[in-house]
Amino acid sequence: MMKPVALIAGLCAALAACSEAETKAEDDTCGAAVYQTRIGQPVEELGLTAGEKLRILGPGQPMTMDFRPDRLNIETDSTGQIMRVFCG
Repeated sequence: MMKPVALIAGLCAALAACSEAETKAEDDTCGAAVYQTRIGQPVEELGLTAGEKLRILGPGQPMTMDFRPDRLNIETDSTGQIMRVFCG
């Protein structure tokens, strides 16, 4: 009985991962895809200045929860390395 449950759970997780990746590619309204290759590099190398349509977020930094599809968000670690780039 446990094997079918594990198989179904695994298939659901794989399906969810596929649909999430497709959604992200389709909804790149802020241009985040351009910066995905920069993950792991210093944010300073981008030469960007935070503003209305760009947030550069350090670890533990508070941010508003309003969703703006045209806003680029860049999350960094404590050394300024880019960890994540996304719209919102």
